[in-house]
Amino acid sequence: MILRTFLALTLLTGAVQAQSVTGKAFGTYANVAGVVSQSPVATLPTTGGMATGQADAFSVAGLAGGQQLNAVTTGAVDNKKTGSQSTSEVENVSAAGGVITADIVTAVATAYFDQVGGGRDASGAGFTNLVVNGVPVTTDVAPNTRVNLPGVGYAVLNEQIPSGNGVTTWGMTVNMIHVVLQNLFGVQTGEIIIGSASSSVSR
Repeated sequence: MILRTFLALTLLTGAVQAQSVTGKAFGTYANVAGVVSQSPVATLPTTGGMATGQADAFSVAGLAGGQQLNAVTTGAVDNKKTGSQSTSEVENVSAAGGVITADIVTAVATAYFDQVGGGRDASGAGFTNLVVNGVPVTTDVAPNTRVNLPGVGYAVLNEQIPSGNGVTTWGMTVNMIHVVLQNLFGVQTGEIIIGSASSSVSR
């Protein structure tokens, strides 16, 4: 009986240790001609917990800017429910030289599984007073909305990238503003990401 109990506890401990969570969030990222600039990043340990990153302001001249950048990622590993959630919030946002602006940009990515199943979503992500090409956006932005930016390239708004096999792994990456910079020939010369969050779980 003692041996059977010991074996059961050993298997249970092994199951918990096999589970893992990942999370990452940041406010702003720019890569232009191979030169990379990025605001503080919050990265979650695979065993769970919490990580944060903050900055009062961040800017790349003529390309991207924001204030009050806050990134938080949390996660927990448990037999009953394992989950990860990452959040990024940036205020007074400007991208691509002011072609895209917003008062607040919020990215949220969640991934989880329990004894029944698992899932991933971007609930809570959104914009406040978004303006694109001088036009206010007054409706919710659908996932993976692409807009052309004349003289700049294009942007994907509320970019949502699911990952995992949906059985033992689930993941979600959300980039609220993803600008792809292009030259006159349509060749990519760089990219800007504002408001990014990603989370994943595995068992």
